[in-house]
Amino acid sequence: LSEGAADDCVNIDLSLYLKRGLSDYHFEYTDCDVQGSRWRVSIPNKPDTCTGLPDPVKGTHCTFTCNEGEYLDMKTQECQKCAAGTYSLGTGVAFDEWDSLPAGFISQGINMEFGNICVMSVVSTWTPKGDHIASNTDECSSTLSYAVSLKQPGSVSFQYFYPDSNIFFEFYVQNDQCQSTDSQSRWLKSSESDWDTHYVQLNSGNNILYWRTTGFSLSSNSVKPVLLKNIAISGVAYTSECFHCKPGTYSDKPGAARCAPCAADTYSNKGATVCQECEKEKYSGIGSGTCQDRPACTATDYFYTHTPCDSTGQTQLMYKWIEPKICSENAEGAVKLPASGEMQTCPPCNPGFFSDNSSVCQPCPQGSYSNGTECSECPVGTEPVVGFEYKWWNRMPGNMRSSVFSREYSDTQRSTGKKNTYSSDFAKIYSVHITNVIGGVAAECRQCAMDSSHKDSACVPCPPGHYMLKGTGVCKSCPSNTFIRPEQPLGEEACIPCGPNTRSNQARSACVSDCTLAVKYRGQTLQYNFSPLGNITHFQSSPRFTSKGLRYVHQFSVGLCGTEGRVLASCVDNVTDSSKEVSGYVCQSVTVPSELKGTPEIILMQFCIIYNLFYFFLGVTTESTLDHISSSEDSFPADSESDLPDVIFYYRAKETTQVCKNGRSASIRLRCDPKVTAMDQVYCSEGTCDGCSFHFLWRSQHACPLCSERNYKEIVSACIEGIQRTTYVWQQPLRCTGGVSLPAPRVSACVTLDFWLKFGVSVGTVAAVLLITISCYFWKRTRKLEYKYSKLMMNAGEKECDLPAADSCAIMEGEDAEDDLIYLTKKSFFTRIKSFSREVHWASFI
Repeated sequence: LSEGAADDCVNIDLSLYLKRGLSDYHFEYTDCDVQGSRWRVSIPNKPDTCTGLPDPVKGTHCTFTCNEGEYLDMKTQECQKCAAGTYSLGTGVAFDEWDSLPAGFISQGINMEFGNICVMSVVSTWTPKGDHIASNTDECSSTLSYAVSLKQPGSVSFQYFYPDSNIFFEFYVQNDQCQSTDSQSRWLKSSESDWDTHYVQLNSGNNILYWRTTGFSLSSNSVKPVLLKNIAISGVAYTSECFHCKPGTYSDKPGAARCAPCAADTYSNKGATVCQECEKEKYSGIGSGTCQDRPACTATDYFYTHTPCDSTGQTQLMYKWIEPKICSENAEGAVKLPASGEMQTCPPCNPGFFSDNSSVCQPCPQGSYSNGTECSECPVGTEPVVGFEYKWWNRMPGNMRSSVFSREYSDTQRSTGKKNTYSSDFAKIYSVHITNVIGGVAAECRQCAMDSSHKDSACVPCPPGHYMLKGTGVCKSCPSNTFIRPEQPLGEEACIPCGPNTRSNQARSACVSDCTLAVKYRGQTLQYNFSPLGNITHFQSSPRFTSKGLRYVHQFSVGLCGTEGRVLASCVDNVTDSSKEVSGYVCQSVTVPSELKGTPEIILMQFCIIYNLFYFFLGVTTESTLDHISSSEDSFPADSESDLPDVIFYYRAKETTQVCKNGRSASIRLRCDPKVTAMDQVYCSEGTCDGCSFHFLWRSQHACPLCSERNYKEIVSACIEGIQRTTYVWQQPLRCTGGVSLPAPRVSACVTLDFWLKFGVSVGTVAAVLLITISCYFWKRTRKLEYKYSKLMMNAGEKECDLPAADSCAIMEGEDAEDDLIYLTKKSFFTRIKSFSREVHWASFI
């Protein structure tokens, strides 16, 4: 071959080699073995597109890393410095350009209710916005994920802007087994006016990063998206390439770890080593990749201020351009800056301040007050009402600052925001008045309580539960069963009577109930003890849905009653601000079910947004109305077999809203239900919870009155073998709980029925024999009397016939014998003896 031909062959072979090296394959490392060794292998970019790949060679040790500003040249397996215009994090990767979704990121919208991929619109996924990426604004659960393998423990950091609490934002990390790592900062706090930075430690191995948002709005207003930018991940073993500086940044030296932003009125393209100046009639902000034409100056591009007041009380009116100045005075129709120097009278100082002939108003000393001119000491028996009141705006107060955002949720270097010409596009603040400020100033003095033991003493606060008598400064205790208003501790009217069946606490700051209650009902007194219901109880309403179909429920936490110092019900906002917690008798939150991506079972997670708090305990009664709060019985019809009244607890919130003019209120109706033993049932009927009034029905066996003697009866058994048992049983249906216990069964001696039957038969038999004997006796006696009577009658008949009188009183011969014969035959043995003795007696007289 000729020399030229040989040169051509060499050139052709070299170009093919370069082409193959640049586009046909690339180098990668194999997985590390147990000894930390690995191999470098060549991988074709497309299968079966080339042959003759380089052989595998021994790779660097798995612990090998490159420093910041360096990258690993896979061909030589050595660290090389990044060229100017590029940068490298060494053991990390960074994502600060969002013109499109970077490689490795996946954005997907999931319907939380049905688990389907949201394909309704593009707003269901994360959208790149140039220097940041924006989340969805609908009610789909949109997830942005990125998988990274760390060779050593590392971290992830990112900046986010989270301005709307109507969207839920969470960040969590899972391993390759879809197991979430422990993280106490899963829910990110909302940011009101600035970008926040979030930092999380990562374990070595495979990590999957998730940013997830879900829009949730009960109104028709659209929500503001969550914004992300500057995602940085450290812990990777190496980076095989350097990243070009994004437009608006530059690196002028090799080995840069970060690119510096361009100054104002300069710009740069991607991979720049220096920033270029904008043309005279163009401008740019800090870190801008392009220059824009300067608009014509208008009246909204300047503002006026005042110079410090001089010794004569005069100030100059000064006009200044808003910095940085972006408008052009030479453009057609541009306005000129008005002339400065007009002298004006200085306005007075704000209340609580005074002028000392200097340019700045000074605060009055402690214990004095001022209307903006001179400071005066508060008289004896009074104290300054501290606070801040601003109504003169000659200059910005020292404890205030202002910030402004231009474009879409991004900050600006301008000290004053862009003005609009529409009257409805701005708000004017004429005065700001803040009371009870620690370290504040006073515009007036008020009467205070004095130490009674020292005349002209300093003011002292009234003890808890005391009010101050008007005009005297003397503290007096509130009567029992009253509490004092903390915002009005003056006069006896500050003491408010407690509601029915409540008493004041020791500090007279609120009314409480010890869970016991006595109710007169239908001529009897019912005793209640709701202590088992006094613990914190959580319950939910029936599922509800937003206008777009997202399911949610209202969750309530209730601390019904209890002694002083007990733990109150609390609700925590663990989505937008985990430090926000309120406590009271009743609080409400919104709970939205959520399903973790990749979890084999559905896990219900609760994120709560606090809506209201019922703080004041009004009273406990069986009446359906208390303090203009009505708990209608129609909402919770009573059971037909129930003969007990419902006991109602009433609460009221101290805050009022535009909708709830009288504040929010709650009533909890306790209903006796012995059937509810395992889990108490609490209902919030549809239509009873309207946002201002909340009415609940609580069924429980512990809502029944205490059992008493009238709730049981005794049962006496038969007499068995001389023993009789008395047993006590509850009357059915039993509608009481606790209270008295059933008396123990009694055993008593008794006589059986057989004994009394035998005794009765025996007595009856004896009585019958005796009766027969007596009857026979009187019958015989009657026969004897009848005989004598007959004989007497016969003798009486003889007298009537005028028979001659007897010669003697003796018995005639033969007469006695007949009589004796008849008589003796009818007499008993004893009668015969008696008759014989009588005859002998008569014979002695003959």
